[in-house]
Amino acid sequence: MGTTTNSNEKKRKKKGGIGRVIAGFFKILGTLILIGIVTCAFLACFAVDYIKEVILPDAHVEAQSYSTALASTIYYIDKNTGQEVEYQSLYGTENRVWIKYDEIPEDLINATIAIEDKRFEEHSGVDWLRTGRAVLSMLEGRNIQGGSTLTQQLLKNMTQYKDVTVKRKILEIFRALDFEKNHTKKEILELYLNYIFLGQKCYGVATAAEYYFGKDVRNLSLAECASLISITNNPSIYNPYIMKADNPTWGRDNNAERALNVLSQMLEQGKITQSEHDRAAAEIRAGLNFTQGEGDEENTTVLSWYSEQVVQDVMRDLQEKFQCSSEVASNMVYSGGLKIYACIDPEVQAVVDQVYLNRENLPQVSSKGEQLESAAVVIDNEGNVVAIAGAMGEKQANKVWNYATRASRQPGSSIKPLSAYAPGIDLGIITPHSVFDDTPVSVVGGRAWPSNSYAYYWGRELVSKAVEQSSNAVAVRVVQAIGVEQSFDYMENRFHIDLVDSEVIRGKEATDKDYSPLALGGVTKGISVLDMATAYSVFPRSGIYLAPRTYSKVTDSDGKVILDNTSEPEQAVKATTAWYVNDMLKDVIRNPSGVATGTEAYFPDMTIAGKTGSTNDYRDRWFVGYSPYYTTAVWTGYADYPERIGPGSKNPAAQMWRRIMEPIHQDLENKDFPDPGGRETVNICLDSGMRAGPSCAQDPRGNRVIAAQFFPGTQPSGHCEVHTAIEVCAAPVTKEDGSTGVRYYQATEFCPREGNVAEIEPTVRTIALLAVDREYVNGAKVARDEEYLLSNVEHMGPCPVHTEPLKPPVTEYDPSIFNPEDPATYPPEGAEGYENFDPSDPATWPITVPPVYVSPSPTPSVEPPPPAVTTIPPEASPTPEPTPTPTPLPTEEPVPEPPPEAEPEL
Repeated sequence: MGTTTNSNEKKRKKKGGIGRVIAGFFKILGTLILIGIVTCAFLACFAVDYIKEVILPDAHVEAQSYSTALASTIYYIDKNTGQEVEYQSLYGTENRVWIKYDEIPEDLINATIAIEDKRFEEHSGVDWLRTGRAVLSMLEGRNIQGGSTLTQQLLKNMTQYKDVTVKRKILEIFRALDFEKNHTKKEILELYLNYIFLGQKCYGVATAAEYYFGKDVRNLSLAECASLISITNNPSIYNPYIMKADNPTWGRDNNAERALNVLSQMLEQGKITQSEHDRAAAEIRAGLNFTQGEGDEENTTVLSWYSEQVVQDVMRDLQEKFQCSSEVASNMVYSGGLKIYACIDPEVQAVVDQVYLNRENLPQVSSKGEQLESAAVVIDNEGNVVAIAGAMGEKQANKVWNYATRASRQPGSSIKPLSAYAPGIDLGIITPHSVFDDTPVSVVGGRAWPSNSYAYYWGRELVSKAVEQSSNAVAVRVVQAIGVEQSFDYMENRFHIDLVDSEVIRGKEATDKDYSPLALGGVTKGISVLDMATAYSVFPRSGIYLAPRTYSKVTDSDGKVILDNTSEPEQAVKATTAWYVNDMLKDVIRNPSGVATGTEAYFPDMTIAGKTGSTNDYRDRWFVGYSPYYTTAVWTGYADYPERIGPGSKNPAAQMWRRIMEPIHQDLENKDFPDPGGRETVNICLDSGMRAGPSCAQDPRGNRVIAAQFFPGTQPSGHCEVHTAIEVCAAPVTKEDGSTGVRYYQATEFCPREGNVAEIEPTVRTIALLAVDREYVNGAKVARDEEYLLSNVEHMGPCPVHTEPLKPPVTEYDPSIFNPEDPATYPPEGAEGYENFDPSDPATWPITVPPVYVSPSPTPSVEPPPPAVTTIPPEASPTPEPTPTPTPLPTEEPVPEPPPEAEPEL
């Protein structure tokens, strides 16, 4: 009994254990299922959100924008009448001929469907079976390929998405579904067969039929249709003219094999009969008659620099707006019946053309025989590019290199207003009246850096003068003051010039966040002429940035605006900053201090401003300048083999700038740049930039006080602490260059002062010298203001000229003029040898005058000794009686010194 009970108990426990295991299993399974459901729901929500936010906004394609039937035309608006004027008609430059669906052979349509998308007539844009196979390939780790319908292929050809990614496949699906809702199968096939690329620069079946078979596409045989459509799968394999060194018929063999496959698919799908299949297959095996033709000749009209830039800009914007390929955009521009409204000013462009067609305006030739190149861009105050010159001479072909818009060159010093001075003023760190040291900043490669184009250092100077003479050192110090990050930010985000943040180029780390690129213009990838003109146009526009535009709008053949190119204004810098920059850049041309670099750009009767630019060894020369009407940037240089622009050229860019700007302003009213007003005049010190103090007028160079204008909040608050009064001896010296002058030393008790010795001109004076701490770079040239530094006088030490107590100066005296009756002939005080002269004592006279004896009685007088000196004039005789004239003593002729011996040659 007990044994049975225990056995049953064990059975119950065992069953209970199994039940718990089963229950636990289902609990875990339920948990996993729940997790799976939650995960799937989460992924589904994510997928829905992804499709909604990423896919659907790009899913719709405007097919009507891709129709091609009419020539497009460029217009401009006449500035005098406001009427639109036709400028140029555009004709297709691609090797493409459009053919309507009804003119395409039925065999070609059927061949296309059979080999590319056999369920084309049935699906709604997506073949889900083929798509599933593609997804399976992805899950197996293979490439995502296949599965695309004709609709999807068309959209891929028409848009920019050609990468093989999951996103592209998803986007293709939604685009295809959307596209087929709005277009018939015939429309899709017409577009597809006109857009496909078939090798040999052939777009569309009409052009390809003419090229490969020398016949109209309407007249192709079934075999030729199969062969032609075979190419589009991969032209690099199935193009019948592709050859290999060891197999000259490689391309034809591949084409024939695929064409036979096309026929088999057509037969299998019931699109041709067996007999049609067999005849066509036999024709292919026997070898089709390929006649390598030239297709339709491309249009040979050479577009002007301006028209070609308009076309490129419109194509770029069409691609961006409609997400279409460059081929589609080009077809729309040349054959889409578009009306393009250009911003060109034909009168300004005519002046630019006249300048750039004349080689005599730029005759320089390099040592290798290369002619000097140049490019120019003119922009008006509305942001319109009104004229372009892409190179010197006549434009010979389309799509040649445009140095104005495609080339990027280092801008040299023309970058300084953009990267240093405008940001510094805008941030409140400097004004044009701030003072910096034009002296070396550091040592680079064992040499003082940076050097200046004028081959010396000025020392303390105003920012405005540094701009005028293009000081490299001051530009570096200003960028140091504002910081490279802020300078870089202004270039990128205010003036919209792309620079290199950090990039590996040819194995080396490159960046433009440094002093040389930002302060001196040595940027990594250069800047285009168009970008420089655009950036400078901010200044005459009161600090407003407008993106440059060559066209204002584009309409389709129905008049609908498909591109609106209105520029949105941005406040790049303050209006007060722009005024300050304008005021400084005026002086670069008008040269008030005599050191300006832009005088070659000058012409009268118009307010103009600008900045020069030169790169190392003068390989690139720039001038970027503006008036209240136009901004023009000009670059010159040797394009293929850059070298120094020859001596005697001065700045050819400034000369070309003047040749453009002077004629286009001939009939325009002279006016000034916009003025925000509200400035106040403050007397400042030229050497500190602070309010002038009493010592600023005691500078040995003269009064260093000037009146300067400041906008509220920018004027200096403190007074000059640089000028420090000191008593010095201005000792006369002969300088190193052989000239005479004075040098300042610390005055000693021996230096002549006012009232010390009447006969000695005082050299001790109180002057104000510059108390500045200057760091010196070994090997650098001494700055021109060095002798006016307080530290220099302290370094020179006590006066080495006056080292003894002062004595009256030795005065030379001619004793022959002595007349005891005329005090004016007496020896002057201090005359050497006559220190004891007494007019009443003949013994101290310069000469011995023989006394005259008048006898009162017949007693004979004593004979006087012979006279020892010259005769006293009769009118000065002490008695009226005549006296014998003594014989003068002979005077000694000076004995000439023998000539010095010649120094021996070394």
